Order: sequence, then C-alpha cells, then structure tokens
Amino acid sequence: MSHTVSAPRGVVFRPDLLIVIALTGVLGFTLGQIWPTASATPEITIPSEDWHGNVRRSTWPD
Repeated sequence: MSHTVSAPRGVVFRPDLLIVIALTGVLGFTLGQIWPTASATPEITIPSEDWHGNVRRSTWPD
C-alpha cells in the first residue's frame, strides 16, 4: 500500500450554473408578475371581524 497525502480540491467556479440560477429567478419573477389572478380565483367576501376574531352580526358602527 502506498501512502498519499490528501490535498483539498480548489473551488471550481461554474459560471454556467450561476447563469442558469439567475435566469430561473428572473423567469419566475416575470411569470409571477404577469400571471392572471383575477380569473383564477372566484370573488369571496369575508365577513368583518372584531379584533378577537368574532364575526360581527351588526352593521352598526362601534
């Protein structure tokens, strides 16, 4: 058996991987900005609640 000294590998800079990550982020951001949200979800009215979370049964102001 031979004895070899292990040496750590240097850092490998991969610009192609960095470009792919950046383009994926830009594409995801762009799609998130232009994705139609109004037609995807129906209009739901949420009853008003007081600060305890109880649904108000009256429309009179406090």
